[in-house]
Amino acid sequence: MIASVDGCKGGWVVAVADGWPCKTPPRLMFSASFATVVSDTRTCHAVVVDMPIGLPSGPPADDGQRGCDGLARQYLGLLGRDRVFLAPPRPTLVAKTPAEFQSIHKSLLTKGAGLPVWGIAGKLAEVDALMSPTIQDRVFEFHPELAWARLAGHTLSSKHCAAGIIERLGILRGPVPKLEQLNEWDDSTVSGRAEIDDILDALVGLAVAGGIVESPRSACRLPVTEPPKDARGLRMEIWY
Repeated sequence: MIASVDGCKGGWVVAVADGWPCKTPPRLMFSASFATVVSDTRTCHAVVVDMPIGLPSGPPADDGQRGCDGLARQYLGLLGRDRVFLAPPRPTLVAKTPAEFQSIHKSLLTKGAGLPVWGIAGKLAEVDALMSPTIQDRVFEFHPELAWARLAGHTLSSKHCAAGIIERLGILRGPVPKLEQLNEWDDSTVSGRAEIDDILDALVGLAVAGGIVESPRSACRLPVTEPPKDARGLRMEIWY
């Protein structure tokens, strides 16, 4: 079994499948906490989550940015580079307000974080508090925009427009059985919490998890070479 996780309103949407391509329709469920996600997917051989794992410390320990984020931006090109947020240094995660978050970020890197980064800070802190090198052997970071681009052969339109949603549905229609009945086979707890783009991002992550299980040595990862580790021994890498 494999699983893929994407953040959504009030928690996480989780897709669980028997492999990739899926032999049967994946199961969708909602989890209020990342700890519950890890527990509920404990029988899965690989779990991917759309959230940074392995964080910079900020100067002088490093340059304050992860190399994999820069590589991901290069991969997506001008059309999609802004869809990759630069993971903030770990010390920023103690912030209680956007102003405090930006203040700490500026003190470490002499510049503020992109405005959307504060929006994921809570979930980022939740994941970071739970992760360990041992858990990272089963729970991996992925980025859905990279996965979509790999499967399509090019960077897709924005997932926030109709054209982008249609493109993504077209990519999943082959490997995900009964995709047109999506609203019938998702867990009722997902309804009203996860938007369609959250669900589609969770589903495309199954392609990444499936690749990791099938052939970890040849699965797609940035960087291609052995990734650096952060101060807690977590690999700073993005699978796709």
